[in-house]
Amino acid sequence: MKVGIIGGGAWGRALAALAAEAGNEARIGHRGEAPRGFRGTPNLAALAREVELLLLAVPPDAVRAVVREAKPGPHSRVVLAARGLEPDTGRWLSEVITEESRAVRVGALAGPALASEVAARRPSAMVAASAFDEVARLTQDALHSHVCRIYTSSDLRGVEMAGAIVRVLSVALGLADALKLGVGVHGVIVTRGLAEARRLGRALGAEEGTFAGLAGVGDLVACGNHPEHPGYAAGQRLVLSPGRQDETLRDARALLALAARHGVTLPLTEAIGAIAAGKLEARLAIDMLMRREATSE
Repeated sequence: MKVGIIGGGAWGRALAALAAEAGNEARIGHRGEAPRGFRGTPNLAALAREVELLLLAVPPDAVRAVVREAKPGPHSRVVLAARGLEPDTGRWLSEVITEESRAVRVGALAGPALASEVAARRPSAMVAASAFDEVARLTQDALHSHVCRIYTSSDLRGVEMAGAIVRVLSVALGLADALKLGVGVHGVIVTRGLAEARRLGRALGAEEGTFAGLAGVGDLVACGNHPEHPGYAAGQRLVLSPGRQDETLRDARALLALAARHGVTLPLTEAIGAIAAGKLEARLAIDMLMRREATSE
């Protein structure tokens, strides 16, 4: 199978390595310097025409631009390997693809697979979700091997939702460790954070089981145990170098705006947003969350 990956960074190269491990032909579409050790092309439109599966391994705020450039058509199968909502609009990234191109067969990929660990050929797993069974199965065929298990799901919205909230909750894990709050806090953040995800997921029609799977708890556990994870590192910076942190702030605001439209409260996400905006000191935010009124689980 010919697999195209747009994004020449560490994650794009990791996905290319997984595709090769699975016995497929991988090619990376890049906008800057060509990735070393991989076949690449700066012509994203040509890449989209030539491959059977196109993976987008770019940050959420770059998805719209690369889709406009790649111009995938109705024949294309396009899978997001980026987690989150579009920061400035709060749009689902799958909707960005269909808004900016003629592609309709879209999916999303998420789970506890970190670029550095994939590159080191350590065992990992992910879930490929799409409303089109063909897209999920094709993604499985493209990436599944003895070093990375790929599961399929039809819950595209749930997997996208899980990926978006994990981006914020991983910041909370890094922040808690920087404050030296102990390992018990990890359990609190994972369980209560995913409770927020389930509440919002129900309002969006997502399957609750998705948040207990690879895209939810699986991804979050991996984030909290890897100091090189971008979200975890961002949380550390919020404590060690307090002040406004735009990327985390945009992620939190996009989630909070989505939740507000559906009448759902996200206390942990709201606290991370306030800290990232420089409006609330991290330790005070944790104290405020701990002082919330007791309730049932």
